[in-house]
Amino acid sequence: MIKISISDTSLRESEQIYEARLSFKEKLETAKLLDKLQVDVIETGPVGEAPADAVLIRTLASTLTYSTICVPVLLNKESIDKTWDALSKAEKPRFNVIVPTSTVQMEYLHGLRATAMLPLAKEITQYAASVCSETEFTAEDATRSDLGFLSEILTAAIEAGAKYITLSDFTGELLPDEIGNFIESVYERVPQLKNVTLSMHLRDNLGLASAAALSAIGSGASQIKVSSSGKSGTLSLEQFLNVIKVRGETLGISYNINDTTLLRTSAQLAALAGSSGVSRGGADENRSGDDAVLPEDASLDDLRNYIDTLGYELSDDDLERIYGQFQEIAKNKKVVSRDVDALIAETAGQAAPTYQLRSYVINSGNAITATAFIELIKDGAAKDAISAGDGPLDAAIKAAELIFGVHYELEDFQLQAVTGGREATGDALIKLRHGGKLYSGRGVSTDIIAAGIRAYISAVNKIIYEERSGQ
Repeated sequence: MIKISISDTSLRESEQIYEARLSFKEKLETAKLLDKLQVDVIETGPVGEAPADAVLIRTLASTLTYSTICVPVLLNKESIDKTWDALSKAEKPRFNVIVPTSTVQMEYLHGLRATAMLPLAKEITQYAASVCSETEFTAEDATRSDLGFLSEILTAAIEAGAKYITLSDFTGELLPDEIGNFIESVYERVPQLKNVTLSMHLRDNLGLASAAALSAIGSGASQIKVSSSGKSGTLSLEQFLNVIKVRGETLGISYNINDTTLLRTSAQLAALAGSSGVSRGGADENRSGDDAVLPEDASLDDLRNYIDTLGYELSDDDLERIYGQFQEIAKNKKVVSRDVDALIAETAGQAAPTYQLRSYVINSGNAITATAFIELIKDGAAKDAISAGDGPLDAAIKAAELIFGVHYELEDFQLQAVTGGREATGDALIKLRHGGKLYSGRGVSTDIIAAGIRAYISAVNKIIYEERSGQ
């Protein structure tokens, strides 16, 4: 019996496909569902410049209990260091060094020829493996690569410490038999493949990806990449698992997936990805913010029902105040989800704040680790703390947590410019989950870091207020 691993790429690919992009909250929910399904590996997007990237990885690292978290790194050491800073606390961390190996992709994406790509790939893979022992090397567009060069770069990657090798059929045009023959040819040229895990990333352009995956397994692959989003063209998670569920015993193939909840979980994942026709309520303002979520004549009950779908629990007084503000907004513009989030953040649970921001100092740059000094006022007394982090906002939040003495689970983080120009005002919205409930805070400032800090403190103040009042 061949036991295969399943690696879901939907979070990584959501960053590459505009129409498939997920909000911070949707990414967390997707990852939690995949973890509950016992998917072996969950691949995320890379840790870029946005503070939310690192915060997402940190949150997943402390939240997921089963799945390996696999994060792609760029072809430079700085990216590896930044990624590890966010990923290091995970129970099962993994890097993915993704390298184009076909001539067209090497020259188009990196402007490099094979002679330059080979030493670069080896150097970066070696450094990645020295930082994280569980390192994967992905040969992007492997099936269109020169077989001689592909063999060289795979050999170099394995010698550099890669424990997982992924071959990608980027165009999705090979037939199942051709996939099997391709893998066998690679094994012949790279005998070291027998000492690592061979993975296949198959596109379903011809509708034959499931059959191609079975052929790949028969030829030596033991990890298959899938996607739960249905947007990327990658082999569908639900489709492939159903094939194995029906024919796996006959073919001698098994997996770790908890398929007793497969149907329900697949429907939930499809709804999050927006591929099932279920309204996502404009959860990501950059993607769906133009669609009104509530009509101008929506009733109080309509608003209550919509807020329930967002996960908030509000008192009747808060709800009535928000409804009054909603009616004012609806006179002038269509109301989208961010409007509702902002109203909740600004209105719900208003009380005298326990903590107030007095001052902060941020040290950040591309050559140093970001540090933050935060000074807060509580009951007239100043409290301060200093912390390092992956970016200025992450460092500031960590410093504030030292003062609070509590870590709150970050559910969502959004930042947008309210006004244009060099003096643009930043509007930050942060949602924290505590005790099974969702609390949001909003901060507005011409300094985007200040906006984020104020939003975070606002949400924490609401949690403290509710705990003290015994609600």
